[in-house]
Amino acid sequence: MKVNMDDECSRINIYRRTTYHMVKCGFQARQKGYRYLREAVWIAYREPEVLTSVTKRLYPEVAKRFNTSDKQVERAIRNTIETAWTSGEPETLKVFFKESYGDGAIRPTNTKVIEMFVGFYRNVL
Repeated sequence: MKVNMDDECSRINIYRRTTYHMVKCGFQARQKGYRYLREAVWIAYREPEVLTSVTKRLYPEVAKRFNTSDKQVERAIRNTIETAWTSGEPETLKVFFKESYGDGAIRPTNTKVIEMFVGFYRNVL
C-alpha cells in the first residue's frame, strides 16, 4: 500500500491539534475512548459524510482500526466525554464548545463533540 505523504502530514497535524485541545479541555489520555475519539475526529475530518451516520459508518470504522466492537467504541467515547465534562477545565470547555456548553449541566453527544472538533479544524486549517 502506497502512503500519500500529504495525507500522512495532514493526519499527524490533526492528531497533534486534537491531542492538544483534548488535553486542554480535560480529556484523559489513559481512557480508551480518548484514542477512539481522536481517531473518529480524523476519520470525520477526512470524510465529513460519516457524521450523517455515526453509528452505521463512523463507529464501525474506528472499531475496525482498534480491533474492537462499535458498541465498545460508542460507550468508551461517551465515558471519556462524561469524564472531561464533569472533571475537566470548565473555562476551556466553555471557550471550545461555546453554545454547547451552556451552564455545563448537560454534556454534548458524541456526535456533537466530534462535529465541534472537525468544524473547528475546518475553520482553522
